[in-house]
Amino acid sequence: MLSAEHLSFHFPDGRGVISDVSVSVAPGEMIAVLGENASGKSTLLKLLAGMLQPSSGKVTVDGQPLTHARDRVGLVFQNPDHQMIAPTVEEEIALGLELRGIPVAEMRPRIDQMLQHFDLSPLRFVSPSTLSGGQKQRVALAAIMVIQPHFLLFDEPDSLLDAPSRADLLNAVAVVRESCGIIWTSPHPKRIPAVDRVFELTQGTLRAREAMPARA
Repeated sequence: MLSAEHLSFHFPDGRGVISDVSVSVAPGEMIAVLGENASGKSTLLKLLAGMLQPSSGKVTVDGQPLTHARDRVGLVFQNPDHQMIAPTVEEEIALGLELRGIPVAEMRPRIDQMLQHFDLSPLRFVSPSTLSGGQKQRVALAAIMVIQPHFLLFDEPDSLLDAPSRADLLNAVAVVRESCGIIWTSPHPKRIPAVDRVFELTQGTLRAREAMPARA
């Protein structure tokens, strides 16, 4: 379980972005967080991923402090270009393993599995910069899943995608949905996938609302 308890975040000038937010997601569960631009959605995800430290409250993963379990949480950004630095798809997927000192003999089968899992094998030696938006998001997802996280956070991942690329991304998400807990943020209620629960973030405060079916 990825859990936030009474989470708050304030900028150094005292402006509050997140105010007393409590939320949790279990493996195999998918929830959506709706909110307008500047409502705090990205800040909330960065807190849950350990990229920001809360002003108060705490984040835990399976009962452990997030600082002891950050590898269990992966964050997919709105623009995949912001998280890609390697010259080829294969190297992008390998990067996280290299940074963690995984032996080459263990890396190879894990990389091959991700390439196959997300239908990226034909793009193994292609530069990520030449790919479509949907393909880039699949590479970003593969680069996170190779680390074997338990939870995935999606920061408006389809907002820059055309219809075919969005379908491409949703197909990739369906592949990992059963094995990971997922939080998906969006400003558009009609564009979220089918989820188990829906929340709305307004002025830094999170409240539950009725779940809704997927829309095109």
